[in-house]
Amino acid sequence: MAGTKELGLAGKKLIILGERDGVPAQTIEEAVGDLGAEIVYSTTQCFV
Repeated sequence: MAGTKELGLAGKKLIILGERDGVPAQTIEEAVGDLGAEIVYSTTQCFV
């Protein structure tokens, strides 16, 4: 597809930090789940 870039996450390890009032970690996990990366830590925090 023209204008798209591959993220290149295959084989990478991810740490996901979600935000309670923004985008929670579970949503980010679902978005990157099929990109081939290993999620080693995922949490949703409240940053105030």
